[in-house]
Amino acid sequence: MHRWQEGAEVRWLRALWSRYYLIRRCYLWAVRGARLLSVWVQDRVSQVAHWILERTDPLAQCKRQREQFLAFYERYDQLVDVLCWAARDTVHDGCDEKYQQIRNWLVKNYAPVRRAMAPFIQQAIFERDVNLQEDPFEKLFAPAHVMQVIEGDGGDLLGRIILTRDIISRYDAHLRAQLDKYGKQVAH
Repeated sequence: MHRWQEGAEVRWLRALWSRYYLIRRCYLWAVRGARLLSVWVQDRVSQVAHWILERTDPLAQCKRQREQFLAFYERYDQLVDVLCWAARDTVHDGCDEKYQQIRNWLVKNYAPVRRAMAPFIQQAIFERDVNLQEDPFEKLFAPAHVMQVIEGDGGDLLGRIILTRDIISRYDAHLRAQLDKYGKQVAH
């Protein structure tokens, strides 16, 4: 029997079944979509709540700053080693490549550490009466090549390294004091 030979009742049942099938499919897609949307919204709300808690909890903020500082300090220490190596030796096999790796990391990750250390940088610069427009850390990794740092320092590379180490020790002491302070508040 062909479709054109079917009776009106059969065609009506087929149309009803097709509509039912389509409506059921749409309903299932809508339910799945609503579930996925609900899970996605709950996940985002949880992430935002965690972010707000981390930003408002002073202990968590100090721990985050300490982690950033330790990562920065590791790269800074490597940078000082490379600069001393380049200033001391006349043969620089691999020195510029190592400097480039460290420099790339510092260029990408120095900004948040700099914002946190800004008061300590300003205080040290004021006490030493050096140029207030220069960031002593950026002067160590701003040039593209290690020899540009050595040649462009004007004989003050060691003084700049000492100044930056002083800033680092002050900031480290500050972070330790903050961690102790907020750690004791949480313990009580």
